[in-house]
Amino acid sequence: MYRRRREGKTDYHLRKKVIASRLPFVTIRISNKNVLLQVVRAEPRGDIVVGSVQSRQLQKFGWPLSRKNIPACYLCGLMLGLRVKEKVGSRAIVYMGIEPYVVGSRAAAAVKGLIAGGLKVEVDPETFPDDGKIRGEHIVSYVRRLKSSDIDLYNRRFSGYVREGVDVEELSNVFDKVRKAIVEKEGAIE
Repeated sequence: MYRRRREGKTDYHLRKKVIASRLPFVTIRISNKNVLLQVVRAEPRGDIVVGSVQSRQLQKFGWPLSRKNIPACYLCGLMLGLRVKEKVGSRAIVYMGIEPYVVGSRAAAAVKGLIAGGLKVEVDPETFPDDGKIRGEHIVSYVRRLKSSDIDLYNRRFSGYVREGVDVEELSNVFDKVRKAIVEKEGAIE
């Protein structure tokens, strides 16, 4: 067994198909605190990164909340799509290594953001989270339910936001402002 497969980094059968397609591919890596999206082109001497976005960059646009939730993944995808649509050409494919692509997941939200940014990614639109989840409405309803039933649990789960004075119930409005700021800075959506 190859070392990178043992380490859980590379699915060689899938990678062979990705390289044979000769299309650039999007990698999505979600860590404990951040999201990393890259558009990569396979070359004989090694992979070339065409464009990259980390969720830390969302803070420049005023994003005060988690950098790894569904809305943050969508915004990262939007930012990367706007940045690389001219460099990549017409199409790209998703390559996540050995990680599965789950319907309605953070990875699916990132791909939806890439498509909204103008990059054509070959994925079934049925796999995307709905617009309510993209805007974080499920998080807001959870916060409201926690505040009304168990304020101590709310203070523990959202202690970082309470400490910083961030109102999680305004997530949808913050999402819209950050999305607008990204589109204005990175380029208009066609």
